[in-house]
Amino acid sequence: MTVIVTRLIAAHRALNQEIAREVTRRMPDGFRLATLKKRRLAIKDNLHRHLAAARRATRGRSPAAI
Repeated sequence: MTVIVTRLIAAHRALNQEIAREVTRRMPDGFRLATLKKRRLAIKDNLHRHLAAARRATRGRSPAAI
């Protein structure tokens, strides 16, 4: 896994935790939740782009070379 993918996964996990904390608050802030979820989605999209590029780059290689 590349450094970028690792960082994106970590950021996604951190946002999941932050969203979970916000939801469990007595009065969750809807605007903050929406913002966090949009950021999480942007990170997820970016992560999938990087993973797809990595898959394309490894096509044709033998499994031992990966």
